Amino acid sequence: MAEIIKITDRISYIKATENPLSADVGIIEGDDFVWIFDIGADDSVPMSLSIFEKPKNAVISHFHPDHMENLEHAEFENIYLGANTFKYAKRGTVVEKEIFIDDGIKIHIFPLPSSHAKGSLGLETGDYAFLGDGTYATMKQGRVCYNASVLKEEIAVLKKLSAKFFLISHDEKFVRPKEEIIGELEEIYNKRDPKESYIWI
Repeated sequence: MAEIIKITDRISYIKATENPLSADVGIIEGDDFVWIFDIGADDSVPMSLSIFEKPKNAVISHFHPDHMENLEHAEFENIYLGANTFKYAKRGTVVEKEIFIDDGIKIHIFPLPSSHAKGSLGLETGDYAFLGDGTYATMKQGRVCYNASVLKEEIAVLKKLSAKFFLISHDEKFVRPKEEIIGELEEIYNKRDPKESYIWI
């Protein structure tokens, strides 16, 4: 069984692992459903989530296996994912625009422009926004980079969120202040060459 770490009375998570590579798994306890943000790849995750008796909904940030491999091993009433992730999962509801749900706690699912993975999603609830790997770079021609126009769109989306804290998967400090993350992304964006489509790191 994986340890479930409390953030608030209703928000908790299961920490990411390196072996096997598995993302942080967010848990939000609504009145009618338990909302799972990313389901990870560590096979202890589905068993750990079985302690919650309410039916579960999943929001999958993107299609990489460390974020969604356990979909095969857990039962969900609803699965929300981006169009690109749907190609791999082959089931669920494709999210193309913001969704707002009241489950005794406000659930805001939103498309997140991301250089790391096309068609990413985020989930905001109260002071917290789960972003998965959405703020990370990608690899192109063997080099780490951000797509400049996508990064500009991402910063704009993140600034509009009311959450005070961003939860970034695989980060040693999982819960980080919103302004800190936006500041880091803006610093990267400001290093762009206007003649280049990519910002090389």
